[in-house]
Amino acid sequence: MTVSMELLITGAREIGLNIGEEEQQKFLAYCELIKEWNKVINLVRYHNEEELFRAHFLDSLMCSRVYDLKLPTKVIDLGSGAGLPAVPLKICFPNMDIIMVESQKKRCKFLQRVVQELELKNCVIVWDRLENMAHQEEYRERFDCAVARALAPLRVLLELGLPFLSGSGKLIALKGFAVQDEIAAADCALKILGGRVASVLPYSFPGEKGRHVVVVAKNKETPTEFPRRPGVPARKPLGE
Repeated sequence: MTVSMELLITGAREIGLNIGEEEQQKFLAYCELIKEWNKVINLVRYHNEEELFRAHFLDSLMCSRVYDLKLPTKVIDLGSGAGLPAVPLKICFPNMDIIMVESQKKRCKFLQRVVQELELKNCVIVWDRLENMAHQEEYRERFDCAVARALAPLRVLLELGLPFLSGSGKLIALKGFAVQDEIAAADCALKILGGRVASVLPYSFPGEKGRHVVVVAKNKETPTEFPRRPGVPARKPLGE
């Protein structure tokens, strides 16, 4: 067993997850695909394999500390990129029904390859902008949970994510060290869009300041005019 896999197994065990033989093989295959495709397109930054497994794969699994993904759950990954956090979560929680949304076509092709090679079921890739999808009836207010990692500041993420959630839905954002500044800046967006910060869970990896999982609970229907046109939420964040 590689050092990288030992790091993942140990870290997952500490948060209550068991990485069995089948899951290990899927993580190894996922790792090799990232290495291969990262030479051609910009997927994810990492210095070595150990960092990829710990700071990206294990980091993605932190979502499970704040939301019970063992139950049948409909999840949307906002701006999936290299498939983080969706793919590590799907490997460990195969009953999860997930849609990965990505606006770059090349990354979508990578994600399709991952889904095919890892034989991930009930896992759909959508090539589109979140601002467009959120106004489509088949997606708006259809999800139990939205997850996001390294996508946008919280106040922008709220506009992109809350419209997808059902009335009792949760948005889970994997964030860095200075999360309190993001939460403070998101106060206006929370009020307008119908959300509240339900919890903030700190954690850390060796050599880092620390990270946080932010859980936003939807507490009322998001006004139909949100999200605004593609690009506007990022250029003109609510409350700015």
